[in-house]
Amino acid sequence: MKNRSDVPDPLEALQKKLAGFGDYSLRKTYYPELQQRQEELERLKAFIDHSNDALFLVSVVSGLIVDVNESACRQTGWSRPELLVKSIFDLSALGSCPDALTLIKAPQENSGERALAVTDLFRKDGGRFPAELTLNRMYFHDVAYVLAVARDITERKRSEEALRQSEDFLKNIVDNIPAMVFAKDATDLRYVAINKAGEGVFGYPREEMLGKKDHDFFPEEQAAFFSQKDREVLARGELLEIPEETIKTRSGEDRILRAKKIPLFDSQGKACYMLGIAEDITDRKHLEEQLLQSQKMEAVGQLAGGVAHDFNNILMVIMGYGNILKMDPALEALQKARVEQIIDAAEKAAQLTRSLLSFSRKQEMNPRVAILNDLVQQVQKFLIRIIGEDIQLVTDLDPSDPLVRIDSGQIEQVLINLATNARDAMPQGGTLTIGTGLLAVDTSFVQAHGYGKPGRYALITVSDTGCGMDEKTKSRIFEPFYTTKELGKGTGLGMAIVYGIIKQHNGFIHVYSEPQIGTTFRIYLPLIEMEQQEAGEIIAPAPPKGGTETILVAEDNREVRELVREVLTSFGYVVISAEDGLEAVEKFKANRESIKLILMDIIMPKMSGKEAFHEIMQLDADVKIVYSSGYTQDIIQSRDVLDTGAELIMKPVQPIELLRKVRELLDR
Repeated sequence: MKNRSDVPDPLEALQKKLAGFGDYSLRKTYYPELQQRQEELERLKAFIDHSNDALFLVSVVSGLIVDVNESACRQTGWSRPELLVKSIFDLSALGSCPDALTLIKAPQENSGERALAVTDLFRKDGGRFPAELTLNRMYFHDVAYVLAVARDITERKRSEEALRQSEDFLKNIVDNIPAMVFAKDATDLRYVAINKAGEGVFGYPREEMLGKKDHDFFPEEQAAFFSQKDREVLARGELLEIPEETIKTRSGEDRILRAKKIPLFDSQGKACYMLGIAEDITDRKHLEEQLLQSQKMEAVGQLAGGVAHDFNNILMVIMGYGNILKMDPALEALQKARVEQIIDAAEKAAQLTRSLLSFSRKQEMNPRVAILNDLVQQVQKFLIRIIGEDIQLVTDLDPSDPLVRIDSGQIEQVLINLATNARDAMPQGGTLTIGTGLLAVDTSFVQAHGYGKPGRYALITVSDTGCGMDEKTKSRIFEPFYTTKELGKGTGLGMAIVYGIIKQHNGFIHVYSEPQIGTTFRIYLPLIEMEQQEAGEIIAPAPPKGGTETILVAEDNREVRELVREVLTSFGYVVISAEDGLEAVEKFKANRESIKLILMDIIMPKMSGKEAFHEIMQLDADVKIVYSSGYTQDIIQSRDVLDTGAELIMKPVQPIELLRKVRELLDR
């Protein structure tokens, strides 16, 4: 390397000294040493010039380049003479590296001995490349220099960037996996990694979880279970699936996880980490439970629909003959009272059937004008048996007797459901109050409360002195399948049905509740004004009239058939009976001139009521017909056994109602 220092070159001095000697013996003595020194220097120069690192000998304070190797020229594109007139700061961005700047610029006594910097080196063609510079303070003949060894780290940077991108890509994948992914060290089971989904489930940021154990976050029992399973995975050395495990999140909510855990091994086959992948199945479990409850209710509905026909036939016979017996003038007062009890029990059984069908959503609404106070008093007797002796039932009825158009059976179901909930909220006893009233809802009321629409309403208030509800429970009280009762003691459908029934009646319902104080439900039903009452909407209908017409009665149930025949004949009608659809067609063919009306069950053996009527229509298109059935409306519709617009009487039907319907059709 060419040195422009003023310090004499030892080799050159030695050569001059030898040139002055003429004695062969002296040349013989010094020449081998000179040759050896020269060979060493040439080897050193070749070694330095062929280094992959660029070497710069820099003068302290000035930063001027004193010497360079061939690699420095090759990498920067400048020749040696071009570099020897430049400063190291001309070739690099070392001016922005404080440690390097101090090492080069500071006087000898105030500087350190070593610095490391990563910066860009500039090329002659205007390009640049990243380099790692190792700067060492050195001394030559008591003069301070800095030896800068620059290593081109372009490939390393490229590899680091590729590695960073690969890591970011994998991290992105893991972070965006919808399942929770986490890893723990095999020694202490401390978290070493967790993805965003894990943060979302646990409720803790990953910075707070890394380096900590399950015992730092979860209840002791849960943490012990997790640790046990983790140790089991590491001991077995294979995948372990955990169908369900419950965790308590930071917010205190319980979540259900389905987890898979597997050990990760080092190059020696030793388990060093435990990898876990967990899916939050809480919502799925709730949906499964809801589906199970829904299937149960569907089964109840199918059972109700299946037994309704036969049960309603039985009730119709009991109620029919009871009413016939009740009308016997020879009946004594005591016997008449007992018959009325039988009829009342049968009506309650019919109401129970309707309530069951309503509960399973298989009973259509049948609204009629009713006095709200009468309904409350009627259901009061039943509620006393439901709520028990330790709960006092109090009624507070409005003296104006509010009128409403309702399906009495469904509103009774509402009161029964609310009373049942109130009973469960007062395990130590208390007071259940049912009241009625009137309320005018205006626009300001709607705006203030956020529900309802302006108008006059009849009000039912159901209050208890039970445990009450917090805001979270109250906000979900009308959700289907939501229940606060323990497993197996509530379907979560009762309040949803209450809400649905009130909405069907064009009303609305609101709940007020405070923990440890009690709960009040306020039910708003559209009021029927007094003018409608005066117009005669609820005037008791006149007794049915009889007649002498001939009626064909087609009914497969013998008891019902005989009851209908007796009711009709007792009012003067002539009855021709048939026990199935096929016989009904034959009887009509034989008596087509005299038969004025057909009373026919819809579903019968051999030939259905619809099929029989179509056969009869071919004989007489003007014949009148009224269908009867004890099956539920959904079964009738699903089997397409009813003509559109056809008259239908649902069993059980009171004899008086049957007579009125028959007379109405005959008089058309």
